[in-house]
Amino acid sequence: MKSLRKTSAVLDCFTRENSRLTLAEIAERTGLPKTTVHRQLAALREIGFLVQDGRRDAYRLGFRLLALGGVVLADVDLMRHAGGPAGTLAGQSGEAVHICVFDGRNVVSIERREMEGARNEIVRIEREPPHCTSTGKAILSTLDDVARDLLIADLLEGGSLPRFGPNTIVDRVRLARDLAVCRARGYAVDDEERNPGVRCVGAPIRRHGTVVGAISVTGPAARFPAARLPVLAEMVMATAARIGLNLER
Repeated sequence: MKSLRKTSAVLDCFTRENSRLTLAEIAERTGLPKTTVHRQLAALREIGFLVQDGRRDAYRLGFRLLALGGVVLADVDLMRHAGGPAGTLAGQSGEAVHICVFDGRNVVSIERREMEGARNEIVRIEREPPHCTSTGKAILSTLDDVARDLLIADLLEGGSLPRFGPNTIVDRVRLARDLAVCRARGYAVDDEERNPGVRCVGAPIRRHGTVVGAISVTGPAARFPAARLPVLAEMVMATAARIGLNLER
C-alpha cells in the first residue's frame, strides 16, 4: 500500500502546466528521497506509464497511461450509446459485431452483438493484440507516426510482431504500409490474421474528431469473400459514424 501511495504521488506531480519533470523536480514535489523516486520512475517507465526524454533527463506521462484513462471514459459512453447501432448492424450484416476500446497495448471488447445466438461462438474475443485485428488496426491507423511507432516497438518480440497464423503481419514496415491503406480508405480488414478461417472488417469510432474506440463485423472467411468486404465496410463505417454522433449529443 505504501508503494502504491508513492506511485500515486509521483504521477500526481504531472499537470498541464508541468507535463515534463526531472527526477529532482519530482523528488522536491513529493518529498520522497531521490533513490525512492528513481525506483518509482524506472518501474513506471518499464510498464509504459512514463516516457523519459533523454535530452534533459525529464519524464512525461506515457501513451499507455493516457490510453487507460480513455478506456474508462470510452467504456462508459460507448456502452450507453453503441448498443442500439451495434444491434442494427448485426441484423443488417448477419454477423457478430464487436465494440472495442484500446488500453494502450491491446484492444478490449466491451460490447458484442449478433443476430443468431450461437452462430459465431468460434470468434468470441475479449482482449486482443492490435496489429492483427480489424478494430486494432483501425485504431492504430488513426495515430500519428510517432505514437504508432512507439506502440509497434512495444509489441515487438525478437524483432518481429507476434504471429498467430500464416497471415499475421509480423513485419513492422509491412504493418505501417497496411495501416496507411486503412487510414486512406477509412476501415481495416483482418484477413485471417488473428484466427485462421476468420475475417473481420473494422472502423474507428470518433467523438468530436477524437478516436474513442472501434467497431467491427466478424465471421468465418467463407462468409467474407473479397467481393463482400466493401459492402460490409460501408455498413461498419456508417455505424461508426452513427455512434460518433450519439456520443456528441
